[in-house]
Amino acid sequence: MSLSDLDVCINLYRDGDKIFDLLKAVIREWLNSPWPHEKERAVYAKELFTRSLKLYGQYLDQAHQRARSGFFTPADRKILKQLEERHAYWENKLQELTAEPKPAD
Repeated sequence: MSLSDLDVCINLYRDGDKIFDLLKAVIREWLNSPWPHEKERAVYAKELFTRSLKLYGQYLDQAHQRARSGFFTPADRKILKQLEERHAYWENKLQELTAEPKPAD
């Protein structure tokens, strides 16, 4: 038995929307909390969200490289387009959640 036995893997294709939605809820609810432990959780959720989006983006880059080499079918291109749309959606959500509020005039 080793500590690596405690690793958790999440398939962002299959479960990405669920995990991003959970992280979004944590960030939204706790980022501005008066409780330090809730703020810490929100910061960690933001870090996980950001790291997951980075991995997602790296996968999309690799998929585009394979597509340029001609190794993609129309079904593959359809899946890639859906993945791009989801990635852009979640990037936008993270930006909305972490944007600094505009000061009132």
